Formats: sequence, C-alpha cells, structure tokens
Amino acid sequence: MTDFATTGPKRALVAALLCALTVSGCAGATQPSGPTAARTAATGSSGTGSSPEAISASRGSLTATDIGWIQLMIAMDDQARHILQLAPERSDSTDLKGWAADTTEHHRAELATLRALLAEAAIPDDNPHEGHDMPGMVNTRELQALTTARGPHFDRLLRSAMLEHFTQARKLAASVRKAEASAEVKLVALATGRSAADSQRRLQST
Repeated sequence: MTDFATTGPKRALVAALLCALTVSGCAGATQPSGPTAARTAATGSSGTGSSPEAISASRGSLTATDIGWIQLMIAMDDQARHILQLAPERSDSTDLKGWAADTTEHHRAELATLRALLAEAAIPDDNPHEGHDMPGMVNTRELQALTTARGPHFDRLLRSAMLEHFTQARKLAASVRKAEASAEVKLVALATGRSAADSQRRLQST
C-alpha cells in the first residue's frame, strides 16, 4: 500500500478534503459550484448548477459539508466491504476471516445509515469519487493485487488496505465533527469514528 502521509499527490488530496470538511471554503480558493454539493465539498471540482449553499438549503438540514462527508464515506465503505468479502476465499487465517466477517456487517450497517441520510434529503446515491486514487481507498493496481493474492500475501495486503481505511475514516470523522455540520451527521460521525477505532484495534490484535 502507498503511504499517503508521505506521497505528494495524496497528501495534497488529504489537505483538500480536510479543508473542505472543516470550513465552507479554503483561504484563497474560489467557491465552486456543481451538480451536487457533495462533489463541491469533497473534491473541490467545478461545474454547472447551484451554489453549495443553495443546494444545502433546498435539501433540508444537510449542509454541503454533510453531503461531502457522507458521499466520501459511502465510497470508502463500499470499497472496503468489497475487499473484506474476499477474505473467506483468499485468507488462510481463521481469525482474520472472523474479523473480516464482523467488519463487513459493521460496514453494511454503516452504509445503510449513510444512505438513509441521503435518501431523507432526496439526494441521489451516486459516487463522485469513483476511479479516484484517494487516501483510505486502494487504487486499481492495489485492488488487482488483492483480488489475485492468496494466503499470507493476501492477509498482508488486506491488513495494509484496511489500516489505511480506518486511519482515514477516523481522521474524516474527527474533521466533520469540528466543522459546520448538522447535529445528526456529527452523531453519525462520532459513531463512525469509534467503530473505525475499534475495528482497527481488533485488526492489530488479530
């Protein structure tokens, strides 16, 4: 796995994401607009459509920060669940298989909660991060390695991928709780951060 803390492009993306989640706009940055507030809050990409503030106002209590965090976590959790579901066939470790099964269920419940928040606000459950090389997610090359590896090699790749996932999930959960997010989303972020920390501890002791 790539160490995003020491990699230029990934380090820049982490900074952009945390900036978007912590404040409504970074100093010196132009306020973007886009088809969804999530794309604006989480990626900073520009496009056509309403401003983030207008989108947020038209979608109930969710702010642009809320939507950005929710959609980013959905993208991360979806990929993590896919990776975890490889464990029964490819891992030789009974303990790791058990941990992966439990963690898959936790992610399934977390995804249901996140998607319910979007559904209640009538926001499409799309994925503006598809194909992105992002902290907390494996890239195409790493995913290919996971889907072909077996035994101890697979176990090492899975541990590395999931430890990066949990580290980034905890960082984003902490950031959104300090941002101008809704109270409901902050509660979900608190639970998400605690779950990630617990899963990480269990993985490290497995």
